[in-house]
Amino acid sequence: MKTSTRISEMQKFHFGRKIVCTDGEAGSLAHVVFDAAAHRLTHLGMKQGHLFGKTVDLPYDTVTEATGDGVMLRITSQEVQVLLAELAAAGEAAVGGAVLDHRSLVERPAINRDPTEKGTLLLIAVHPENGALAYLVVHHLCPGRDTLLGEQYVTTIAPGHVTVTIPDATLKALPPYRPDDELQEEVERALFDLTPLHIDLKGITIHVLDSVLYLDGNISSQLRADIVEDQVLGVPGLLEIKNNLVGDDRLAADLAMALAQDPRTRDLPIGVYPHLGEVRLSGAVHTSQQKVVAEEIVRHFPGVRSVINVLVVDPKADLLPVMIPTGVEAEDKVPGKYIRHTK
Repeated sequence: MKTSTRISEMQKFHFGRKIVCTDGEAGSLAHVVFDAAAHRLTHLGMKQGHLFGKTVDLPYDTVTEATGDGVMLRITSQEVQVLLAELAAAGEAAVGGAVLDHRSLVERPAINRDPTEKGTLLLIAVHPENGALAYLVVHHLCPGRDTLLGEQYVTTIAPGHVTVTIPDATLKALPPYRPDDELQEEVERALFDLTPLHIDLKGITIHVLDSVLYLDGNISSQLRADIVEDQVLGVPGLLEIKNNLVGDDRLAADLAMALAQDPRTRDLPIGVYPHLGEVRLSGAVHTSQQKVVAEEIVRHFPGVRSVINVLVVDPKADLLPVMIPTGVEAEDKVPGKYIRHTK
């Protein structure tokens, strides 16, 4: 499998999933069309309506995103209708290429064994930059499970038929391709089993899509973000982990830098206290406008969930006190400097 594109960046085509144009849902994925020689996706067949809707073949370059949630297109429904009209005018001639759908047979020919192994195509993934085949998932090639096979094992692509060549030992060593909901449950159990993380779980969003785990939200420290990833690395079937967790310590440092770089707040000693993305601003400023501006900078910063602004407006203050997270004034007063705190 090509290493230039990560699993999370690949486009995955699940048959029967919705297709959405720029102006709304337009149909469902009926099939894909491949250049059999180049192993490249050229078109996708979109079925309009349900039972008896027409199917139109759309160029692959109209696709912006394709996941288990559906296929997103860069064209409108009206433009799809134009394509349908053009097909009708041309006698609805089908585009050239190998058409594959959920009924397509995936075959592993017998080599020094009997019989030939067969399965059906579950989904197909391509590299977004050129539509080249990345991998496919086959149902029941190995009895009782789904199997992910990289493009290096695909020898031929023909209409309704794919041939793969893979050694017995390699096939048996491949982990099963597991459903997203099953992986999601196991990831959640693995994280809940780590007691120190319980306080952080309310700030974390866990989502598995196409066997890729997305960790989003806030956590008390970047060290704990690494611990979360280590905890789920052993979950079989996960193909990639996208760890986007923002630690309170990193968020505090980044916010202090943002405030220090903005000319409207650079000379103000503002205490920054994040807790799972909820940021408390403490200290004193000279004007109400400075208080509003400081909150505006923080509120629109990536990783901030909400802001508690308890900055005190004191036009006469020469030394601006910085407040500790509990709201009790600190004994030391540090003018002209940012104070960064985390719990």
